[in-house]
Amino acid sequence: MVDCSYERLKGFFFGIGPEGHVGFKTAAGNTWHELITDISIPLREWTHVAAVFEAGNKITVFINGAESASVEITGNFVPQWDGSLTIGRNKEPQTWHEPQFTTDSAYFFLDGILDEIRISGTSKTVEEISTGLASVKELPVPALSHRDFLPKGPAGSGSFGAFYTRLNYYKEWDDLWRVSEVPDLFVRFEQSPVQLVFWRGTSFNPCWVTENDIWYTNEWLETWGSDVVSCAEPIMDRHCRYSHVRLIENTDARVVIHWRYALSDALYDFVALSDDGRGEWCDEFHIIYPDQVGVRKMELHFSRPERRHDWVEQIVVLPPGKYPEDVIERESISLVNMSGEVQKYSWDKEPEIPMPEPEGANMSYVHLKSTYRPFFILPPDPVETVEGTWDSPYFRSYASHMASTRYRPDPVPSAYGWWDHWPVAQIPGDGRWVITPDRPSHFNLTTFVQWKDYEYTDRKRTRIMLQGMTDKKAGELVPLARSWLHAPNMKITSESYRGGIYDQSERAYLLEAMDPTTATPCSFVLEASEDSPLINPAIIIKNWGSQPASCNINGLPLTDGKEFRQGIRKGTDGEDLILWIKLEEEKPVNIKLNK
Repeated sequence: MVDCSYERLKGFFFGIGPEGHVGFKTAAGNTWHELITDISIPLREWTHVAAVFEAGNKITVFINGAESASVEITGNFVPQWDGSLTIGRNKEPQTWHEPQFTTDSAYFFLDGILDEIRISGTSKTVEEISTGLASVKELPVPALSHRDFLPKGPAGSGSFGAFYTRLNYYKEWDDLWRVSEVPDLFVRFEQSPVQLVFWRGTSFNPCWVTENDIWYTNEWLETWGSDVVSCAEPIMDRHCRYSHVRLIENTDARVVIHWRYALSDALYDFVALSDDGRGEWCDEFHIIYPDQVGVRKMELHFSRPERRHDWVEQIVVLPPGKYPEDVIERESISLVNMSGEVQKYSWDKEPEIPMPEPEGANMSYVHLKSTYRPFFILPPDPVETVEGTWDSPYFRSYASHMASTRYRPDPVPSAYGWWDHWPVAQIPGDGRWVITPDRPSHFNLTTFVQWKDYEYTDRKRTRIMLQGMTDKKAGELVPLARSWLHAPNMKITSESYRGGIYDQSERAYLLEAMDPTTATPCSFVLEASEDSPLINPAIIIKNWGSQPASCNINGLPLTDGKEFRQGIRKGTDGEDLILWIKLEEEKPVNIKLNK
């Protein structure tokens, strides 16, 4: 609240600690005294606090007129004659002194309201303090900015697509940003109120938002080492100096969003510097379809010597006032394999780090307290990378007990690994355990999830996953996984078209018109089966032209905008048709597209 001190030698400090304890620190005689209350003041309520210095006797802290703590002292007050008196912030940068990972010293600001700060040259008595407090007859509701909900697009479902906007949080935080009216991006869907949000407050890390405003993310690329202050990851980029988001495609058939970020540390320095001094970067492409399912393609531009990376952590993001238990079931994650075997993992007891069951698991489903729940699907193949070697994707849990010997507070307020250094927070550092939910926070469910590289070159590693939101049960993900991992073969029956390869990284079949001026229909058979089901296929026809398409399946016409959606992608080499068909089938289908 008030800092008029000098290096714990002169002056005084009167403030509030990270857990809401009131502290009075002052110089008397040759000693620096520190007095901290045992009780904490409440959040979002007016509280009267006072500190009294009695030379040669004691210092005392009062809360709402009652003595809360005191300590005996000797000697007179030693003032700081030079320098400034700072209100609402520590006078000089300080290092965090909590059980957490720390970085260099930083300024701390009081996030609240101060009213009628009075500094007297004489010591107040208990009666004088009580009388002054009693003179305030009615206390208004504190005029604190509303911050109980993280910002997203307009509530409810709507036409499918991506939208640039400015997602404001609360005034004091918004005023920190030097941005235009369109820095953020969100994707909206027709079939539900679910959204996919790219917001500055998360360093543009994409978050799925449920119908009841629970935020979830599959994390980002991260590395660590002796050359790193804290961690090297995009959430260290709190100002979004390197992290940015672009809209690449936006049609009725699909949305493509590009998120690019640097793996910089807490001081915005590049790590893993290569011979050209450029460090490591990641390009993520999020290819989203109207069914709330899409491909996440992660391209890591890595440095030599090659180092380990964390590719996925499953994270739930909370607004102030929420505990993990408010938004997630204690049986929090189900892992699923391609045979449909399901294993639930509970945080009722301290979970083990490895998550070995079911054997060959390649799907994860999160049991949020919502109708629509997040999931992802990985290729089930063996993994052999710098991170390690496994027979199938590797999953490991994360919980508060796993940090009990290092840096967590004791006791912890939740069984989950719960932190508030991200999102929104501006102070540098990669770990601050939540003690009370007074600000936005997040908790981890898994960490260091690994699966096989989709592509590998001498400077780039690429991985893909299928992700989205579903109102189905965990075991019901298997057909969708088969449709992506074992997509039906395409047999082209039109002489004017070629290709037909299924590209997992696009979740689409790729064709090409050999003559873009031809009016010849494009016909093909998708050879669906129980092992290779067809679920909402996407078709991309290069050099189709600018004409819209009509679509027939097994001789029956489909309704544009309902049973199928389309868009034209304009490029320097021509115009491509992008088609998405709302269709689930386990037997061959004949499809004909007319210009």
